Amino acid sequence: MIKAILFDLDDTLLTNPANEFVQHYKKALLPLLTEAFPTLTVDKLEAGIINGIRSVIKNCDPLRLNSEVFYTAFHEVTDLSLADHQDLMKTFFEKVHPSLKQVTTPIETAPLVVKWLLDHRYAVAVATNPLFQHQAVEQRLEWACLPMPETGFWFVTSLDNMHYSKPWPHYYEEILTRLGFEPDEAVMVGDDWANDMVGASQAGLNTFWIRNHHNETVDIRQESVQPDGEGTLADFFRLITEENWLQDLIPKPLVPNQIAPRMMGNISALLGMVSDIPTHYWHQRPDPNEWSPMEIVVHLRDSESRVQRPRLERILHEDDPFLVPPPSPPRPGEQQLQGLDGTKVALEFAAERAITLELINGLSAEAWGRPARHSVFGPTSFLEMASFTARHDRLHINQLCQTLGKCE
Repeated sequence: MIKAILFDLDDTLLTNPANEFVQHYKKALLPLLTEAFPTLTVDKLEAGIINGIRSVIKNCDPLRLNSEVFYTAFHEVTDLSLADHQDLMKTFFEKVHPSLKQVTTPIETAPLVVKWLLDHRYAVAVATNPLFQHQAVEQRLEWACLPMPETGFWFVTSLDNMHYSKPWPHYYEEILTRLGFEPDEAVMVGDDWANDMVGASQAGLNTFWIRNHHNETVDIRQESVQPDGEGTLADFFRLITEENWLQDLIPKPLVPNQIAPRMMGNISALLGMVSDIPTHYWHQRPDPNEWSPMEIVVHLRDSESRVQRPRLERILHEDDPFLVPPPSPPRPGEQQLQGLDGTKVALEFAAERAITLELINGLSAEAWGRPARHSVFGPTSFLEMASFTARHDRLHINQLCQTLGKCE
């Protein structure tokens, strides 16, 4: 059942010719930078920006935010740190960037389709390629007549809050973990074939391809993936309101290539969340019968090393093993965790997950299909239990979100 819709921004919710916009963006920004840093040429600054963007696109490190990757690469070329030009960028976004609105054109259907979906209790996220800072994305949404936070988006991607970019399937997995849904509960709507359709399909999402004059020559007949629908944004709106298109979608099959991106996306989403948790929230239990945020993260760390990975290792090394549920974890308040650092515990979980990823990396099709018997689930396989590990992550990350929402 579809519960979440992810929208690309440029040329999906807002007409924004990429090449023209980038040229205007550079023309507006580079003179400000050269004026502030006269020892640097336009060519040097542009090379720094290009190096930053390329580094973000290549990055697949679940521990590094895109902003960290970008500014590190920018510094390598220009010797400028974020602190050196942070005030300048603030001025740029407040006084100069709004003039770029003239390059764009709002799409009449965009506010209508987003409102309809939100009114019908779908989670709606903006899944733009996170190569621009949050302020830039926020302004483009305003130009699309979809201002934040009035519109009510569940999540909006940017350079500042994501660890991956398109077309990595990890990017889509990180978003879904933030939203609290599985890939078979989501649809990606976008115009870019490689970034939107291929990347989302690889993650297991259903897709709708926005056709426009930028991609009208793209021939997908020989492509390995096919969209579940295609047309204009108005066509998508008609399909979901008049033909129950969302209810008729067939989920994508579970395949081995989905597992590692899912596990990594979960880690990145968790790290993004814990970085924003106030210190005094960590040990709160708004519901005395539920775990605190610290207890949840400790459980994820301990389960990875004591339950999840050993179970996968057993399936790989034993013939058709019989699996039983693990012992019940500690009840709320049973553990003494006052001296722990929540962010450090999350990083320890990430380190344990890296070992699990080494275990599954490069496995043969035969290994993924190795059978097991579970006392609850019945006949199963290595693939299904690896998928269960990722679902276990999301179950408790959702629990963390709900608990944080009650903390004071």
